[in-house]
Amino acid sequence: MSRRPAHLSRGALVVPAILAALGVFLVYGTMTMEVVGGGGLFGPTTMPWIVAVLSFVIAALLAFDILRPHAEYDRPTTGADAVGPDRAEGTDGAEPAAAEGVNGPAVLTAIGGVAGFIVVLPFLGWILSATALFITVAYALGNRRWPGIVLGGLAISAAIQVVFSGLLGISLPAGFVGGF
Repeated sequence: MSRRPAHLSRGALVVPAILAALGVFLVYGTMTMEVVGGGGLFGPTTMPWIVAVLSFVIAALLAFDILRPHAEYDRPTTGADAVGPDRAEGTDGAEPAAAEGVNGPAVLTAIGGVAGFIVVLPFLGWILSATALFITVAYALGNRRWPGIVLGGLAISAAIQVVFSGLLGISLPAGFVGGF
């Protein structure tokens, strides 16, 4: 039997378990939260409920994907199976080797981006800090299309600013931009 990739092995069920635990924590915290006043349409309990439901849905979908049979990884391979409709003639039937281990520079770049975000948030404000975080994480994940990641980061951070300020009434740090 061929080996499943790490993201489809049973050990990967840790991620759905963490997401489900986060959902339970959010449900408990939201149900025990003391809300002053009515809170309006988008009160202080709206976002925790949305995130809790999304956590449960994503955890269930991930667990289903991990546990379902994957024919390309779960079927036994024999010498006769090496050439078939899904294999090209003249190839040895071997699949390209997946990279093993952790990409240390990428992980350190992403962690550095989060640490930098925490440090510069009070000074630069939400929009610029979140854009820089988006750019850093996209770079760590291998994206090198600079105009796209800069515009994407600006769009996402601005949308989050609008949702929090306009709909929820929560002001995010403005930084030096707030003085203009």
